[in-house]
Amino acid sequence: MTQLLRHAYGRFDNRLPIGPVAWSFHDLLWIHQGRVRIVVEGAEPLELSAPDGVLILPNTPFSGTAIGSAATASVCHFRVAGMTESGLKRAPKKERLDLQALVRMALRLAEEDPDNTKRRVRLLETILDGFAAQPEEKPLDHDEQRLARAWALAAQNLGAMRSLVDVAALINLRESAFRTLHRNVHGTSAGAYLRGLRMSQAESLLATTGLSMTEIARQVGYGHAETLNGAFRQSRGMTPGTFRRHAQPFA
Repeated sequence: MTQLLRHAYGRFDNRLPIGPVAWSFHDLLWIHQGRVRIVVEGAEPLELSAPDGVLILPNTPFSGTAIGSAATASVCHFRVAGMTESGLKRAPKKERLDLQALVRMALRLAEEDPDNTKRRVRLLETILDGFAAQPEEKPLDHDEQRLARAWALAAQNLGAMRSLVDVAALINLRESAFRTLHRNVHGTSAGAYLRGLRMSQAESLLATTGLSMTEIARQVGYGHAETLNGAFRQSRGMTPGTFRRHAQPFA
């Protein structure tokens, strides 16, 4: 049985660090904006950059502080009968932006419909599923490794990836050969994959920063904010500004 205790927005301030403390209940800590350092006794410090979160299990001594002046966070305190393990679990990287949307929905329910316990518990359980152990990935063959390396490097410096020519050059291929390699491995268009990377990174920046549209466009590889606006509207069915208003807790 799950017992909800508290779910609310909060704030990390580097002038007022938290802990060391150990709760007797579960603590779902989510970073919505900014960066936070979490330290668990006997482990290396963990740095969380929005969107990111950790599930801190009961009786786990930890401390936390903002990296920079402050960070916007939320906490969900709850108890689950029969769960006695300690430690923490981190949200998987690929699911963090989606999990943040679920966390925000849960926060809205906690504020607007706090007595709807059954729905709130179901939503919390869905969020917690995202923290479950991920299946081991199968080993990649040579072509898969080469392609994965190119896309990983491109994602790290997306602002410099003006076209597939730039991505292909990362592994010393011509654009046509790179397109063929991607289609052979994934069965999809390399151009569509690059647009997906741009949109995912734009979503993350819109949801977790206050950067201008011009700066976000630059960081994801578009020359102008207008280009980002058109691509985002075509892909997501709304403008970047509309997405930001829905995604940020205090936008």
